[in-house]
Amino acid sequence: MTATSENNQKARRKSFRAFTLLEIIIALSLVAILISASLPYLFDSFAAAAGDRAADAITKRAQEIRSKSMESGERQRIILTSSGIKDMPLPNGWTLEVKGLNDAKFHAPARNQSWEFNAAGICEPLSLRLINKDREILLSFDALTAQPAHDDE
Repeated sequence: MTATSENNQKARRKSFRAFTLLEIIIALSLVAILISASLPYLFDSFAAAAGDRAADAITKRAQEIRSKSMESGERQRIILTSSGIKDMPLPNGWTLEVKGLNDAKFHAPARNQSWEFNAAGICEPLSLRLINKDREILLSFDALTAQPAHDDE
């Protein structure tokens, strides 16, 4: 009987093969390498999404101010700063630059620079550039409709 029980124990050992500690360490090391290689791309996508949300918020605010100026029949304006527009700052790391109709290149908004909408909803044709390190989002607004044309570069 002892020979039979020894054979049964050997058969059980063969059927219950487990991973060795070395195999587990190698697998975890590979997972750690893959995660560390993907983290910069993950953080970059978060920053890009934050910039896109900021561009959408600026566009929405321009449309709201245009509608408000047409409804009230009064001139309305948006105050521009390098950190965004008044009461709506950009996400961390993003800055705002402005290029007006007569400007040769983009520049930081002047102190108390505003973007005005007259009673008919017509505004100065303006281009805004949101910058974060090597990523930029360009928003060009039409003077008659204040509708943007998004161009990611």
